This record gives sequence, structure tokens and C-alpha cells, in this order.
Amino acid sequence: MAHSTSVPRIDFQPTLPAIPALASTHPENIGVEPFLAAGVTLDALIVALPSAVDQAMRTTLPSLYSAELAERIAAHMISRLRQEHGEPSRCPLYRDCEDTTPGHTDHYFHRLRVTGEDGGTVLDAGMVALSGSETGAVVYIRNEEFADAASVHAKTAELRGFLDQVDALADRLFEDHQARS
Repeated sequence: MAHSTSVPRIDFQPTLPAIPALASTHPENIGVEPFLAAGVTLDALIVALPSAVDQAMRTTLPSLYSAELAERIAAHMISRLRQEHGEPSRCPLYRDCEDTTPGHTDHYFHRLRVTGEDGGTVLDAGMVALSGSETGAVVYIRNEEFADAASVHAKTAELRGFLDQVDALADRLFEDHQARS
């Protein structure tokens, strides 16, 4: 069975300018340089890449297509583009993700914390998005997980109120203690 080497044209993003030189270039030799030379920014390419990969897979590889696989391929490509153009490696899916390994599928950020004088953690918060997770991305505050921004906002408002009460308690306690001395 002969395999076709022609690749259907993918309209990456309607606002990207046409680049006639690409039509005569064999697909595997296309880098980002023709796009950059035509005035397309690396950020514009990165924004267009996930939908372009998704559309390309649906069109040319429908039997292998899955949204998760298309997302992972695009994330890997974005990471490689950033590295090739001297940008610090960062996760293309979650801006706060600490994992800089190209193509990673588990995402996390664990550096928000308040520590005590002894260096122990009093309160910590972060985010996790694990591949295959049915809950998707979550923000956690200590041991509680939140699956949407509204729930996080409600809990942080409660925590702000709690901290105001702790401040008021401290004021009263040390005022009373001072009065006894």
C-alpha cells in the first residue's frame, strides 16, 4: 500500500499572513523562521499551535486522534519552540506549572506557603493537574481541594476574615497582658 506524502494545508489562524515560500517547501523542512521573517510573532505561533495540531490530527490521523494526544503533541512542540528561540522553558498549558520538562503530562505548583519561626509550614497552597484525573486541575489550600475559581475565592475570603480575627485576638491578648504587668 502506497502512503501519500502530501499534507493537507492547515489554516493555522486566520490572522496569520500568507507566506508564499511555504508552498514550495517540503513540510518536514519548515521551521518557524519563515513565519518570523513574515512578521508573525513566536507568541502568535504558540497560540495557534494547539488548534492547528488538533485539526491536523483530526484530518490526517483520525484513527489515532484524541484530544489529550493532540494537546500533548502541541505542548511538546511549544516547549521545543521556546527552547530553540532562547526562551526559558515553561509549561505551555499552565503558566504556574513548575515542571519544565518538554512534553510533561502532570502539572504542579507547590511553592505558596507561610512558615513558622521554626521553618515548619503553617499554611500552604498550590495547584495540581494530573493526567488521567477525572477532576481536572485543582487549587489546594492545605488539605482542601477546589475545582473552580469561585470556590477558591470564597475560601480565601473566609481565610482573610479568620486572619483579621487572629490579629484582633493578638491585640486584645497583648493589651490585657500589658495591663497586668
